[in-house]
Amino acid sequence: MGAILKRHLLILTPICVLGLSALSQTPQSVQRPVSSEVILRIIVVSTADEAQRVAERLARGENFVTLAREVSIDTTAVRGGLIGKVSLSALRPDLRNVLEHLPVGQLSPIVQIPTGFAVLKIVPDDAESLTAASDAVNAAVAASGSVKNIFALDGFMDSYFSLDKYSKPTDWNSDPRKICTTRTAALAAAQESLERDLYGNKVRSSQSPGDEALNHLSLSLLHVYPGRMDAAIQELQRARQIAEKSVVSMVKPLDEALGIAYLHKAQMDNDLFRNPGDRDLLTANGYQPLRKTGDLRKAVEYFQKYLAEEPDALDVKWLLNLAHMMLGEYPNKVPAAYLVPPTVFASAEEVGRFVDVAQEVGLNWFGSAGGMIVDDFDNDGLFDVVTSSMASCAPMNYFHHNANGTFTEQSAKAGLGDQMGGLNMVQSDYNNDGCTDILVLRGGWEQPQRSSLLRNNCNETFTDVTVASGLAQPTSTQAAVWTDIDNDGFVDLFVGNENSPSQLFLNKGNGTFENIAAAAGVNRTGISKGVTAADYDNDGWPELYVSNRSGPNFFYRNNGNRTFTEIALAAGVLGNQSGFATWFFDYNNDGWADLFLTSFLLSVDETMRTYLGLPHNGPTLKLYKNLGDGSFQDVTRKVGLDKVFMPMGSNFGDFDNDGFLDIYLGTGTPSYAALAPNVLLRNKGGESFVDVTASSGTGELHKGHGVAFADLDNDGNDEIVTEIGGASTGDAHAMRVFRNPGNGNDWINLKMAGTKTSRSGFGARIKITVENGSNGTRVIQRTVGSGGSFGASPLQQHIGLGKAARILEVEVWWPTSKTRQRFTNVEKNQSIEINETGTSYKQLTRPTTNLGRTR
Repeated sequence: MGAILKRHLLILTPICVLGLSALSQTPQSVQRPVSSEVILRIIVVSTADEAQRVAERLARGENFVTLAREVSIDTTAVRGGLIGKVSLSALRPDLRNVLEHLPVGQLSPIVQIPTGFAVLKIVPDDAESLTAASDAVNAAVAASGSVKNIFALDGFMDSYFSLDKYSKPTDWNSDPRKICTTRTAALAAAQESLERDLYGNKVRSSQSPGDEALNHLSLSLLHVYPGRMDAAIQELQRARQIAEKSVVSMVKPLDEALGIAYLHKAQMDNDLFRNPGDRDLLTANGYQPLRKTGDLRKAVEYFQKYLAEEPDALDVKWLLNLAHMMLGEYPNKVPAAYLVPPTVFASAEEVGRFVDVAQEVGLNWFGSAGGMIVDDFDNDGLFDVVTSSMASCAPMNYFHHNANGTFTEQSAKAGLGDQMGGLNMVQSDYNNDGCTDILVLRGGWEQPQRSSLLRNNCNETFTDVTVASGLAQPTSTQAAVWTDIDNDGFVDLFVGNENSPSQLFLNKGNGTFENIAAAAGVNRTGISKGVTAADYDNDGWPELYVSNRSGPNFFYRNNGNRTFTEIALAAGVLGNQSGFATWFFDYNNDGWADLFLTSFLLSVDETMRTYLGLPHNGPTLKLYKNLGDGSFQDVTRKVGLDKVFMPMGSNFGDFDNDGFLDIYLGTGTPSYAALAPNVLLRNKGGESFVDVTASSGTGELHKGHGVAFADLDNDGNDEIVTEIGGASTGDAHAMRVFRNPGNGNDWINLKMAGTKTSRSGFGARIKITVENGSNGTRVIQRTVGSGGSFGASPLQQHIGLGKAARILEVEVWWPTSKTRQRFTNVEKNQSIEINETGTSYKQLTRPTTNLGRTR
């Protein structure tokens, strides 16, 4: 259990030095005087264990430069880890303390920084280039980069380590059922081992108080993972009792942990996760109190103990406010020094109140973090809903949409009963048979696992064709995008993996795929969390973009011959060094694909800084405006997106039918403490984005994952459908279906039918010229795809037209045939189908359903 103990040292000291002094000594060490400037090299890796292995290799005499190029995930890897000359005063305080007396040529201890775990080395002036420090590294080591992470009370990494250390069959990750049984056994073995260490007299007597306290914490987190909160709290209390006597530095973080544990237990005991109603939606006017309050009182007690020692901790302040909300005492009974005022959440605009109707219509999914697709899988004119969960033993759910507006779960009938696990899903008609297929992605944040390609048989059943198609190689991924890279009419598949090369699977048109990533030049390695595709330069060939959890992002320009050139630096889209979801969309309707990126920080503190208007220490969201000349301009601050929200699941769509694409962000981290509102951002005319979460009623406080915009009831207004739930099985939650109240704006829905281009019309560009009464004529632009990179909207394109709209022309450009079609006299507020070779469009009859109109 050594890896788990090291991990909890990090929990208890969020930014701490881990290295052993023996590993810091090298024969080349030269004592130096304290200097205001130093020349640094750095190696950054993803985990503490990896960093220790790096330190051991360096201690054995391996070359720092060579090793940096081999293993570092930092942008400086190509320069052998060279940061360049930096001022000590500009560094993070913890790094400054490590480096200010470190001799030249000697290795630093292992240090945790926001992008991973680092080993640094000060090098002499006469032996290294004085290359200027890179902005990417400065973001990680600079004083302004001191991000405060939330306490990781979730057990997710403990589950990861237990599976990593468990003796597994060689083919354990080749089948969803084997993955389930192996994880179950690994968790049981880890718990048994810790209980033996703690409660076996012989072992226990040999433990130091610190190790014993950490073991209690580890066992607590193994109980936290499945939600056994009584047992978890009992172990946390034992850890605190030991710490109070022997390891005083552990007391404060354990107080925070106990506050979080009691808060989570209170929500479970009040059935808040299964039947949330309006009880966990953000409101600027208070919060519906919970009935059972004993554990909430204990949570308040522990949060106040923590704040007595660290009164400026914004994350714990927020949790204290949240506990008072659940008690019905917010804001009046929150101590003035700790109050987060209701005004900081108020919306500047009223957009109508959305109402959650998930349970009323039969979408009663309850589970952990996962993916979601909304699309018409049986071609009956109604959108169905498919969900997955990263919990290895949790089955997929296939909700068929009935004609009366309700949904029926029929996974077994659809042949999906054996499909378990899967953090994300993406859909396409990969074989052009007119029926939409599903790809389930597994292994994200975890050990490599096999994905599943599920072929739609066009009879309301699916067949797993993963092995036959050539997609069965286990990887760690949650990020994939379908796009036709060579315009042959068959969609190809690009997969971004974690710590292994990206894959580009060429669709051979016969049901099989071939990985051509190396030959195509797109097989770079990163901790890839999001991928997207678009023809950014309008030359007819789609590009690929990769968002990485740390280090620079990758942007591959399509050369038109099944090869790509990496141009992220030249195009100005290296990203924010903390990437997650990403997508291309034309936010200002100028005909050029713009690029949106989320930043993912494990920090409630940074999110509170957004609401309180305080300076950020970490990277914000990013919006890059396509300038049409091959480059992008960072307009994040200009449009009001310089914010931190911890987004996970996220997507875009036009919820108010004004013709401009809006954004919905599902927020959170694995920690049970990462409670912050999901966010609805309204696009104001392609000029700015405004937060309308509170006024819309869409601010679910729990973890947001798969997100889709879809008109479920065919009334012309997109609902917001979102899967809610954390990474741990004890953080499961009911999904939300926020029914759109409507606002009278006009719309049109387009179903594409490719003949030479792929059947679903991937990459087809739509241009609608519309007249809005006295406001004149304007153009609305869309590209066919499924939306954001965590959750999938229908491939059919729902396009808002604004008020008093008259469609002057609908223009469609098809990428394979290069056909350009123009249609006039198209009526608004209807669904139509456009065939690639047709001279006219086909009007579609769509049933309008009730969708829980009793509320």
